[in-house]
Amino acid sequence: MVSTTETLSADIVVIGGGGAGLAAALAAAEGGCSSVVVLEKAGAPAGSTSMAHDIFGAESPVQKRAGVDARKDDLFKIAMEWTHWNKVNPRLVRAFIDKSGETIGWLEEKGVAFEIAQFFPGQVPWTRHYMVNGQGARLMKILRNECKERGITIRTHARGKKITRDDKGRITGVMATTKDGELTVEAKAVIIATGGYGNNKEMLKAHCPYYQETMTYDGVPSNTGDGVGIATEVGAATFGLGTLNLHGPFIARHEVKAVKLEAKGHTGKNLEVRLQELAWEPYVIWMNRQGRRFMDEAHSLAFFASGNAVAQQLDGIVYSIFDSDTVKMMEKEGLVRSGIFGIAAHTLHGFVSPAVPLPGLEKELLKRSDPDFMMISDSWHDIAEWMGAEPNVLIDSIDEYNNACDKNHDSLFVKDAKYLKPIRTAPFYAIKGHASICDALGGIKINENMEALDTNDKPIPGLYAAGSTTGCWESESYCYRLTGHLLGFALNSGRIAGENALTCLSK
Repeated sequence: MVSTTETLSADIVVIGGGGAGLAAALAAAEGGCSSVVVLEKAGAPAGSTSMAHDIFGAESPVQKRAGVDARKDDLFKIAMEWTHWNKVNPRLVRAFIDKSGETIGWLEEKGVAFEIAQFFPGQVPWTRHYMVNGQGARLMKILRNECKERGITIRTHARGKKITRDDKGRITGVMATTKDGELTVEAKAVIIATGGYGNNKEMLKAHCPYYQETMTYDGVPSNTGDGVGIATEVGAATFGLGTLNLHGPFIARHEVKAVKLEAKGHTGKNLEVRLQELAWEPYVIWMNRQGRRFMDEAHSLAFFASGNAVAQQLDGIVYSIFDSDTVKMMEKEGLVRSGIFGIAAHTLHGFVSPAVPLPGLEKELLKRSDPDFMMISDSWHDIAEWMGAEPNVLIDSIDEYNNACDKNHDSLFVKDAKYLKPIRTAPFYAIKGHASICDALGGIKINENMEALDTNDKPIPGLYAAGSTTGCWESESYCYRLTGHLLGFALNSGRIAGENALTCLSK
């Protein structure tokens, strides 16, 4: 094949065609820019946004219609208290929160439907805007169609490799590689929106202290941190590298391990239960490889915080342990977490319906004993050997927990008493899990205008960045009290970047 060289001209070029990138392109076009080019290295614009289902919002039209009091000031305080004013730029956090409600309205006008909902019991205020039909995949389809109608050029299989500057240091465009050769896009402003680096093991090892090889990445393959290297080559500073948004405990190939039940859910179809769902139930206990509990398994019923705890265990491994009585309770009453989350992630993939009884679950589980994933035995010695734990340590931990259940008080981790259920009835179950990376955040240092900053904290003229490839807006742990803020930041930072890049057109 003959390599080709192609040159395009545009006012603004966006590197990355995910939620942040398309939001940036649309904001620029809606602001009057007649020539926008988006470069996407994958075969279609999608990114992590295509897998999302919640968007954060403050004082949005949806919240106002539902009578939800979600004030920007209050949510800013929550955000900053969560971070302890550490590793974030408060002006940037404020800009994102202030924009978020308007962005929900912007999306509604384009046809995205929302329901306002809690993410965990007692959450106040409700910030979670759940996308009702099609979630992130449909959102990306809507944004792609909007780009087409606006005349925005989207080039797929085009990987941004280098930002070009003139002899005065001004941004002049982007050089990219394509399936056919090389592409140069001349432009007055560049917006980097290439996503995180969760699929780049070298970056994870270099920047993430808690990263372990046992972790899996459940995002899109294209998130390899390209934007960070592109930006630093032209003098951009970095900030916040090493922040992992973790889930846990997770189970490798968990989708493959679904248990099928001949019982109808609310959809009228037979039910499927992932081992993942069982491992998350608040009635189970979590043990590390030494056979010891390490946290409250019902902590806020939010799996983001538990991912952090799992990651710190030996080899990043955890075992979810329960007994036959617990399974029989699941058969009769369904799953607690699915019932609480309602329309949350568990039901998006066609698996178990919220709080639906699961008849025949134990019969099916007994067919699924698998040395890679799950041990089922009447003997704690067998389970300890499978875990690699000392039997006496595991048995002592089980006894300690059962005594806490008998007393109706967990004096160790203060687990909610309503989830204290003893583990005494064989067969016993142990499901092996690990921490999973939802996203790896941080990178290009930016200000509240989404301008990329140099090592002296001065904006690099004509260079902007948005979404997970940036730092300064997230501290060490995902703030699930501001539910949906990862996608929320992507869309809002993209819009802000696109609007501010317009100022370069008159220079």
